[in-house]
Amino acid sequence: MKNIFMPLILTVLAVISVLSSCKSQQAATTPSGGNPMSFSSNGQTVTVVLEGNTTTGYSWGYKIKNASVAGYVSDEYKANNADKNVMMTGVGGKHTFVFKALKPGTAYVTFDYAQHWKKGKKAGVRMLMIMVDDQLNVTAAEVKRGE
Repeated sequence: MKNIFMPLILTVLAVISVLSSCKSQQAATTPSGGNPMSFSSNGQTVTVVLEGNTTTGYSWGYKIKNASVAGYVSDEYKANNADKNVMMTGVGGKHTFVFKALKPGTAYVTFDYAQHWKKGKKAGVRMLMIMVDDQLNVTAAEVKRGE
């Protein structure tokens, strides 16, 4: 009788041990750290990097106020995993936007983190003020942050 139950008990204990060591991970709908944003200006361009997780259905979008001063150049999302060719569920990443100076003045770029396809509630909002001088050099400052 002992010979029958011993392997069964060891198997149950092994399964419990494995399951208790696994941490459950829930996909975040908002970026970690309260919507981290970094930006840098280099001559006539400004690059903005926002953390997010497109596997949740949320992504960063933008609107430019005074688009004649600073214009959209590009945006790209890269997941935080080693294999750039594979999108892994639950893995966050960075969304990089580039804007270019067009004429002297001030423009405002509002970024919103939402399920745009669903027209859902915004999970994060950030605003950047882009100032362009007479030589079309760019400086930037964050002016609004919200969750």
